[in-house]
Amino acid sequence: MEFSFDFTKSPLFECILVGQFLCILTIASIVGMINALLASLVLHMGGQIDIMRKALVELSGTDNPCESLLIIRDLVFKHRKIVALSDKIESVFTVIALLQLLWNTLIICCSGLMIVISLSSNKGMTVLVKSTLLYVAKTIEVFVFCYAGEFLRAKSKSISDAAYESLWYDMSPSISRVLLLMIVRSQRRLTFTAGKIVDLTLDGFMSVMKASASYMSVIHAMY
Repeated sequence: MEFSFDFTKSPLFECILVGQFLCILTIASIVGMINALLASLVLHMGGQIDIMRKALVELSGTDNPCESLLIIRDLVFKHRKIVALSDKIESVFTVIALLQLLWNTLIICCSGLMIVISLSSNKGMTVLVKSTLLYVAKTIEVFVFCYAGEFLRAKSKSISDAAYESLWYDMSPSISRVLLLMIVRSQRRLTFTAGKIVDLTLDGFMSVMKASASYMSVIHAMY
């Protein structure tokens, strides 16, 4: 940071140093809690989907039809709750994900440019270390959001696979039709988006990295 006054005198220097440390610590803690909250919610949904899959696979045509219908009804209600929870998480995190995506793309681009410039400088070791750490941290942050969306998409698709792997061919036609409706409904994969514009998937993560590299090369050529 640059100031318009002499900040090297004590105790002004120590106060500024402590203030900077507390500011960075607060921001890092908030971002870490947001990422941890998203990861916890996604893992919770993944666990609920695994419970559904296990119950679907264990369905048997030799069971009592009324009992099978009750089990399937409970699974349908559980699936609806999972979809509702996914929509709520999407509404909360979509704006946060969009801001994170735009801001981190800019930071990754700038830090990558600083890495390239410091490599061509003889005295740029300090700048290289700082830029590399920032580059890695922001890349991991984007990866967490994108991996959460990819994980949820894969888990939601596994519901239809589990329904197909059940013994539906030994069940009555009425129960099989209910399973068919569940398979059709689960084809609409659950996902997270950034501002309802871009799906948060591993393909989206690669797009962010490619865009950052492209912007970095253009700025470096102008530099």
